[in-house]
Amino acid sequence: CVNALPAGWPDVARIGEQPRAPLFVVVPPPLTFAAAFAAGLALQHLAPLPLPRGAWLDAMHFAGAALGNAGLLLALVCLGMFARRRTTVLPARSASAIVERGPYRFSRNPMYLSLILAYAGLAGMLESPWSLLLLPLPVATLQRVTIPYEESRLAAVLGEDYARYRARVRRWI
Repeated sequence: CVNALPAGWPDVARIGEQPRAPLFVVVPPPLTFAAAFAAGLALQHLAPLPLPRGAWLDAMHFAGAALGNAGLLLALVCLGMFARRRTTVLPARSASAIVERGPYRFSRNPMYLSLILAYAGLAGMLESPWSLLLLPLPVATLQRVTIPYEESRLAAVLGEDYARYRARVRRWI
């Protein structure tokens, strides 16, 4: 678990200051995932990787549909919970409350997990193994840039409440 921002980043722990957010915070994570996915589709078109045949291809489509739908459902549940608490889902904005119910009891980032599930599912449904191979890129931006920035902001704005939540709930699962 990363507890601090990389060296050279602005100190976002001071309440009231608005440091400039890094690019992968300003650009919403779904757009980062969409860009990686589109690059994978283009690569699959230009330099196709082999796909399974017959029953294996059907299984890949079924697994993709299951993962994609699970990701979509999880995202909708999370968005509803954020709306109910009247807090932002945008990483560059300051949260006004901690969402601790539902999937947030098990993960501090179920919305990001929903993006990963939906991305992997769509790659299976659209037969794009290149997209799956590129999935670590947007996940790395979450892990190394977006989430540390968000956690620093949450600690600054929500203080001890967030510290207790963070101690109780894991970052991913």
